[in-house]
Amino acid sequence: MIRNSSRLAAAASALFLSCALSTGIAAEPGAAGSQPAQPEHLDSVARLLAGIPPSHSAHAELATTKAWIKHSSTMQKSWAQARDGQLATMKTWRATQLPKSCPVGDTLFYPFSGPDFLNAYTLFPECDTYVMFGLEAIGVMPNPAAMTAPELAKLLSNVRAAMTNLFARNYFVTSTMKMQLERDQLRGVLPVLMMSMVLAGAEVVGTAPAPVPDAAGKKHNLRGVTIEYRIPGSPRLKRVIYYSLDASDKGLADYPQFLTYLRELAPTTTTVKSASYLMHITEFRKMRTLVLESSAYLLQDDTGVPYKELRKRGYELQIYGNYSVPIPPFEPQFQSELAELYDAGKAKPLPFRFGYHLNLNDKRTNLMIARRSAVAGQQPPDRR
Repeated sequence: MIRNSSRLAAAASALFLSCALSTGIAAEPGAAGSQPAQPEHLDSVARLLAGIPPSHSAHAELATTKAWIKHSSTMQKSWAQARDGQLATMKTWRATQLPKSCPVGDTLFYPFSGPDFLNAYTLFPECDTYVMFGLEAIGVMPNPAAMTAPELAKLLSNVRAAMTNLFARNYFVTSTMKMQLERDQLRGVLPVLMMSMVLAGAEVVGTAPAPVPDAAGKKHNLRGVTIEYRIPGSPRLKRVIYYSLDASDKGLADYPQFLTYLRELAPTTTTVKSASYLMHITEFRKMRTLVLESSAYLLQDDTGVPYKELRKRGYELQIYGNYSVPIPPFEPQFQSELAELYDAGKAKPLPFRFGYHLNLNDKRTNLMIARRSAVAGQQPPDRR
């Protein structure tokens, strides 16, 4: 446990907890395009929003408008830069540093993820299920066919703004997402998750309620959604399960069944990235403990579980990249013991940005792979 964390708690509140928990599944009545897309249109709408020609005839005419043609050009240019740059380098690195299959089991747990499907899928494409959560509302998939021309143009503009930080920085900014994903035309994480899927080459199949176990004493209903998708040419259905909730200790007191559900997934492959150092402070002790107890294979940056906690639990680590004082306002979370490990020359190169950085020249990017001692010495039999 990190003591004297009041400054960090304030910073975390500004960047994470300041997002009011809004878990409405449907848009507000009267909002533009408030009627959600038809289930059979989900993949086509995702493609339309991502700047890819839609797959359903109902959207063919929309793809001929000046607003969409401009949108498509901008989105595809930004996506190509991320795909052929950062994400391509991650795939090359993955081929030699990570197992070919899902490292442990078939589920990837990604706490504090928000709608960041792309990084999870790029690093662990063979996992069948991705369990993710964030403060951001689930929302609805918009229905562009029901919008006026100005409403469609505004929707497409909102989409470009919502994807800017992911394409440019490789992480979302929570406080910015609060504004970007509460628009009349663009509401919640569903559009971002589905856009990310089709950009990655997947086909959105449909949605269903997220699994929620019964729990004695539960105080509130847990909001979640399952998005099913498949890779063209493969019959295997895969899924993202996203929950919208406050994962602080105080917030989890309202959802005891969520922790029950996560424990039942163990042992998991887990990844943590750009997580505002939340698991460094006492207000998130329950989630930190769960990650430590459930994760047999953990890939994270320094914003995840503190290094000394991993060492106490007997994890064996391989470190990558460079480690130094975190970016503002997280300087108090500098980990001297982790710095000593890096100073000892034990880090391997990291050829891509991972986690927080102020600009493209900022070298404060690091990654670590932590394995439980029982599996730490075992090389996966099917490495690339």
